[in-house]
Amino acid sequence: MARLPFTSMFKIIFEAKSSLKFLIGTISSFAFSIAVILATIGLMDGFEFTLKQALSHSNGDIKFSAKDGHFVKTDALVAKFSEEEIRSTAFVLQVEAFAISEGRSKGILLKGIEYKDFSQITNLNLKDLGQGIAIGKTFADYFNISVGDSVVLAISTARHGSEGDVLLREFEVRSIISHGIYEKDLRFVYMEKKVLENLMGYKDDVSNLGLIKINNFQNLNEIIKQLKYKFEGEFSFQPFWNEFKVLIEAVEVEKISISIILQLIVIVAILNVVAFTIFISEKKSQDFFMLRALGLSLKSLQRFWFITFLGIWGLSCLLGYFLVIVFDQIILKLPFLKIPGDIYVISDLKIILDNTDYAFVFGLSLIWIMLIGIITMSRLKRTPLIAGLRQEFS
Repeated sequence: MARLPFTSMFKIIFEAKSSLKFLIGTISSFAFSIAVILATIGLMDGFEFTLKQALSHSNGDIKFSAKDGHFVKTDALVAKFSEEEIRSTAFVLQVEAFAISEGRSKGILLKGIEYKDFSQITNLNLKDLGQGIAIGKTFADYFNISVGDSVVLAISTARHGSEGDVLLREFEVRSIISHGIYEKDLRFVYMEKKVLENLMGYKDDVSNLGLIKINNFQNLNEIIKQLKYKFEGEFSFQPFWNEFKVLIEAVEVEKISISIILQLIVIVAILNVVAFTIFISEKKSQDFFMLRALGLSLKSLQRFWFITFLGIWGLSCLLGYFLVIVFDQIILKLPFLKIPGDIYVISDLKIILDNTDYAFVFGLSLIWIMLIGIITMSRLKRTPLIAGLRQEFS
């Protein structure tokens, strides 16, 4: 008996437009479910990555502060940080203050910086501020301020020996920067450290916060341990993301939980695959049994269904990948979908996925589709050729 061409089974299925439309709908629904899960995971990864990136733009890699409050930067102190793993350090004097403009006020954190060291660690686009200040983008929007405008700062100072003294001083805005975090862009204001020291009545090189940039980020935790040992009892050291540690850990847990829950969407899409299988089996059963009677082996029929399921899975994954790009490039950029930064910490979200995320989602969807394949194969094995022919020609 002549061997039938394997492609004859595909011709039987797709000769009817209804079968082709059903297949397209099945692939589209499966792809959409995959894209939703990928986008959800990508948004959480993107949130974590963007948040950490923004934090590094204001904190460097490691933050440290004296356990007794203020400290004086000395050559001996700087020398202790001069190790192979540490690229550079910056010392900051920060105080609480109020910004006043056009009858409005806002509490701020005023940071006195040495702009060269600070810019090298944070990569913020800061220049020599002179007697002026640098403000965040959200601060500028809140007060409707541009570069060259002036802002009055109210600073509590003990310059004259009285804790109740408040110094009001007008400063020109020399630079507008973006940290990427709503609160920092709203409340962080920078000026030259020497200027702030003079305003506060402090002696030279007084700081209450230090920042460190390291050469090998993979050794972050190990370097922190070494620094804590070297400066035991003098300074406390924290990774740059420590202030949002709880939020970042919550996002990690939420990512796993919601990925499992969203498998319900995949199950709904899998039901469409089941429906497609039943539709083809019922509508084309006579053709299939006839092909088997003419010489098509059960093994070839099983291989056909497995290739069909793998094709549905592969096309769905490919379409899902492009749908994620659409979500990221179009939907997240629509003005009316812009998230409120005061609620979600950062003002912009983006989808970031790595190979592990794709492997996780695509792998789970493959498991689901193979389960359908196994069920279909077992059903074919339980139906003898003679029984099928009798049923179709009865």
